[in-house]
Amino acid sequence: MKKKKNPNSWRNEKKDIFAILGDNKRLLMPAMLIVAVGLTVVIALSANHRAVEMAQTPSDADVAATYEIPDVALEENAYPDVNALIETYYTAMANGDSDTLARIYVGLEETEVLKAVATAEYIEDYENIVVYTKPGPVAGSYIAYVYNEVKFYDYSKPVPGLETLYICTNDEGLYINGDIADENELEYIKTISVQEDVIDLNNRVASSYNEMVNADEELAEFLTKMRTGLQVSVGEALASSEASSEASSEEDEVAAEATTEEQKETVTVHTIRATDVVNIRSSDSETADVLDKTTKGQEFKQLEALANGWSKIEYKGGVAYVKTEYFEVIDEQVVEAGTDSADDKDDKTATDETGADNKANKDTSAKTGKMQVNDSVRLRKEQSTDSDVLAMVYSGSTVNVIEQYSNGWAKVEYNGSTGYIKSEFLGD
Repeated sequence: MKKKKNPNSWRNEKKDIFAILGDNKRLLMPAMLIVAVGLTVVIALSANHRAVEMAQTPSDADVAATYEIPDVALEENAYPDVNALIETYYTAMANGDSDTLARIYVGLEETEVLKAVATAEYIEDYENIVVYTKPGPVAGSYIAYVYNEVKFYDYSKPVPGLETLYICTNDEGLYINGDIADENELEYIKTISVQEDVIDLNNRVASSYNEMVNADEELAEFLTKMRTGLQVSVGEALASSEASSEASSEEDEVAAEATTEEQKETVTVHTIRATDVVNIRSSDSETADVLDKTTKGQEFKQLEALANGWSKIEYKGGVAYVKTEYFEVIDEQVVEAGTDSADDKDDKTATDETGADNKANKDTSAKTGKMQVNDSVRLRKEQSTDSDVLAMVYSGSTVNVIEQYSNGWAKVEYNGSTGYIKSEFLGD
């Protein structure tokens, strides 16, 4: 089997023909017509397996009303700038141009990148691309339904597929948006994707694909083997990546400890004594609350002499502030650096705790309880692909779903850890 020239390149599998195989639920695929039209590839609407019902008889109609749903027919290759973006996108996928893909596509999960590396082993090119569009929910946006034919290395005929892309505009121009948290936009796209002409388009592509697979045993066998190969390759890549991440974390920890040791050797704390009666305040401002008053000759540990004329001191197990001019240094000693006072730690804890679970509204209608993941995915500390990885959840594993959110994330328990994964990775 041929290989791509650049083994480190990637193509986003959730945006190509392989979703036809049922490997995921992110393309408008033959066996998943209603699911597909209710969901879209790039915006990960497959997070909600009841999207069909919601699209056809939306319970959140009042939310969808935020954007007017236009009754506009599909337009074919109507916008040169949209066509140019799509051409760039497919050319980048065919060539394994990761820099271009990263620039024009927002919202890739790391798992999908690893999938794309494996997928690059099979795809030779994308042919006969036709772009059908409808207006998007916000100014300068489009919902694009892109017909394409995939040419595989190990199969002679191109295989048809249909892909949905949400295209938006920023200061740099058009881009593919795969990271939407706005529930109104999601509802708009679900609704417009069940309009009659979109369903007809999907039916035509689905029929063509089904006829091709049913009539060609060689193709069906090839697709099955490819799907199995992708699952193995992605699992191995994830395991390798996880091991590398752990090794890197250990190295970072050692480096951090070394840096801390260096800091410990250089930090000097002074003992200061009040030369007069002066206010002890809650912050370095003359308008801050007065906590107490010093007595003349009273001594304090000076944690820091600030450039604005104030001193940060230890005070009753916490910190407080006094005017430096009313104190004299009577002693100094070297202490360990990086040790926060009790008040500092409390402040940090409060900040961390208030920021963790407020990124999305809970979807009370979504399924909870024991569910299987349909693909390997990282369990993350927060609802972000940039968040720390707590564990690797492999395809077929069972998780306990605590909550699902309208932004496409789910809070789950797995092997004693509680974190977040994309809802699209949860099976039925």
